[in-house]
Amino acid sequence: MTNRTFGERARLLVVTAAGVLALAGCGGHAADSGGLAQGTVDSGGLTARERQAAQTALDGLQNSNISFQLLSVTKWVQNVPTACRVRLSSLDPTTFEVYVFWIPWLAAEPYAWLNMSLATDPRKSTFHLGTVEPVLSGGILERNGRTISPGSIDTTLLSRYGPQQAAKGRELLTTHAGDVFSKPGAMCQVLQNGSLRLLPNK
Repeated sequence: MTNRTFGERARLLVVTAAGVLALAGCGGHAADSGGLAQGTVDSGGLTARERQAAQTALDGLQNSNISFQLLSVTKWVQNVPTACRVRLSSLDPTTFEVYVFWIPWLAAEPYAWLNMSLATDPRKSTFHLGTVEPVLSGGILERNGRTISPGSIDTTLLSRYGPQQAAKGRELLTTHAGDVFSKPGAMCQVLQNGSLRLLPNK
């Protein structure tokens, strides 16, 4: 990681919808119907056709600025996404809400999330990247235990701050999710190339 300030790094990761979906091609994953027969509904409330449409919408982001942002944020916070969720929000026109949330690995890094609304017409899709300043102090305490050493970065693992910090992470995750965890929907996964894959419902 370079030694940029939080604000500088945040500005580097601003997501804009304009031109985001000017893709060289839309090749991608074979759609996973989750083993469903046509017309049946899985435990997440999706039919095989809806699952296929969801994966097609996710595949439409391949090789776009969004794939780049997914990888950039993961590298920035030094942790894989804690949550990735897709929800069918409309059938006419078909629209999917997608939510990806990151809890940082180190105490000095920000929480981050990406909200997407993917429409059949890419020009009507929207994207919003949000970040929250680290909840904890941004540096290492001086020996007096009262002040932060100037220019220092807290390299403590966030997980070492215990249950209260874990609860804070869960609170932030749900605060910015809207209703994306309601049905019909499914969890997703960010792959190493920045692509998104819909996961089968149990």
